[in-house]
Amino acid sequence: MTDLPLIPIIALVAFFAFFRFMRNRAADVDEDIPRKTRKRRGPDMAFSAGRDAAHQNTRLQKVFVPMEPHEEAVVRAFYLDELGLMEMRAPNYPKDTDGFWAVSGTWQIYFGTRPSFPFDVDALPSFPIRGLKDVALRLDAAGYQVAWDRRVSYVQRLIVVDPAGTEIALIGG
Repeated sequence: MTDLPLIPIIALVAFFAFFRFMRNRAADVDEDIPRKTRKRRGPDMAFSAGRDAAHQNTRLQKVFVPMEPHEEAVVRAFYLDELGLMEMRAPNYPKDTDGFWAVSGTWQIYFGTRPSFPFDVDALPSFPIRGLKDVALRLDAAGYQVAWDRRVSYVQRLIVVDPAGTEIALIGG
């Protein structure tokens, strides 16, 4: 039996590990490339609500906020510009062809006319927002109807009426 030199074996293992790292990094950047779920991720990974929730071992929650098709521009400006939500690709594409999707934490919010998922019609659409006090001041200055809900003392909850006339709850988070 011949003794193989140790240095070529270590170099081969290091090359294989580097190759796998680069391939997985490319999959993290391009969301169209399917990849296995991993426990860890790099700090430069592009944002994705599904991957962030999977990383945190949490479950995504979907919220429906109704709007008419002609109200999309003002609703989009309100939620993305005023509230600072981040728009995302539709998770059920091509089912949700009207409206748009946004994300807040592990909450995926669908703004449209026909949701492709079941939702509670009696529940007040609510989702977490960072810097809720600043958002409340900005919305009040912009002329939106806002009211603090202080029924639960340890939860910051702001009730707002959006441009489409839908009452929503913003939770400090």
